[in-house]
Amino acid sequence: MSHRASILGRGYADGHLDSPRVRFRRALTLGVLTIVVPGSAQIAVGRKAIGWLALLTWLAALVGGGYALHTYRADRAEVLGWFTNPDVLVMVRAAMVVAVVLWVALFVDAWRLASPFRLTFSRAVIVTVLNLAIIAGVAGSTAYASQLIKVSRDTVTQVFHETKVSEPLKGRYNILLVGSDARADRTGARPDSLTVASIDTDTGKVVLVSLPRNLQNVPFSAGSPMRTLYPNGYNCGSECLLNAVDVTASGRPDLYPNSKNPGLDATIEAVQGVTDLKVNYYVMVNLNGFKGLVDAVGGVRMNVKTRIAMFGHDDAYKNVYIEPGDQKLNGQKALWYARSRVQSDDYTRMGRQKCLMAAMVDQLSPTKVLTNATKIAKSGKELLSTNIPARELGLFADLALRSRGEKIHTVSIVPPQFDTVTPDFPAIQAAVQKAINTSEKMPSTTATAPKKSATPTAPEKDSSGREANTTDDLNAAC
Repeated sequence: MSHRASILGRGYADGHLDSPRVRFRRALTLGVLTIVVPGSAQIAVGRKAIGWLALLTWLAALVGGGYALHTYRADRAEVLGWFTNPDVLVMVRAAMVVAVVLWVALFVDAWRLASPFRLTFSRAVIVTVLNLAIIAGVAGSTAYASQLIKVSRDTVTQVFHETKVSEPLKGRYNILLVGSDARADRTGARPDSLTVASIDTDTGKVVLVSLPRNLQNVPFSAGSPMRTLYPNGYNCGSECLLNAVDVTASGRPDLYPNSKNPGLDATIEAVQGVTDLKVNYYVMVNLNGFKGLVDAVGGVRMNVKTRIAMFGHDDAYKNVYIEPGDQKLNGQKALWYARSRVQSDDYTRMGRQKCLMAAMVDQLSPTKVLTNATKIAKSGKELLSTNIPARELGLFADLALRSRGEKIHTVSIVPPQFDTVTPDFPAIQAAVQKAINTSEKMPSTTATAPKKSATPTAPEKDSSGREANTTDDLNAAC
């Protein structure tokens, strides 16, 4: 035993070592040792069995943390996958609770070993209050973390419950983002927005391909049951728009006997036919639930270029607007920013939706996600339905981190570039492939690189937001 340990452990029999000041310092030292190296206080006073057990447990935890950090640097997706695995989350939660209970027991034991009743009243109060504050802080933090893990696990199991994995094609994942506005007064989902996010598996670079809901004569991909009904495309008149595919297919369950959602399956096949991109997964966003996500992260900052109506054709009497300017939008305003068509049109709205998606991705920092995780998880259960399996979440979280700071390329099937009544589908597919090729050739940027400001003449040419529909740099266009 070291000289210092012998001093701490032999009870301070002589007057000098048993003075009130030394006893007070001893009490504080034992508390600090328990904070820095759990078990070291017990070792110092001679309780070696308990002390070494705690210390070795603490060292094992540090080794585990070091291994996780090393693995994170080598394979970030794997570590992110650990923390989106429901079984791992259960084990982490249980281990955390056990570890904290044992740590608190060490604090209580350190307080007892400090012999607080032999201190002066004021010093005993200080030692006791400090120990209680530390215990309360540790217990409170653990309770919050435990609840956070529980909510995260519930979200993963409820939202990401599919198990089928879809492999990337030509080094890309293509995810269909569907803005759904299913209401009691509407038949079927009738998607309000359809966007394919094509993601490079190496760099995380994203190309957004937006399809207008009023696109006509859309072809279906090979093997689609709808292709047998419409071999020349969905050409049954002006009512046969892209967003009506869902309704038509939902009324023909015989075509999709094993499907949980024939309308969505047919819509995916139509999107594949239009873009010539294999859709790996879909994410359906409940537009009304979208408000909750924006509010959960404290709003989203947008550069509103023109006045946007917060009412429809049937309630124009409200006369409420989002005024132009750089501002933070709450959930309600963000929803109107994305959906408003009064004094606007579908194509302008598509541009605004891209700007909103880019802003959300850019502003959802890891810190903001962590501090608002419970609210985000709650909104996520109301907001999303998807067929992305839980085992793929680590991969996509890693791709999302890689994409931060990268330029987002966009392609939109909108006039005047494309006719939505009699579309030139080979030309559409060529434009999509060109955007992907351009994105892949662009040099990667770092997440910390300064953003290029928008070209100052862009708002003067078009302040509506349409320029975001087809651009090599979505952030600059927005």
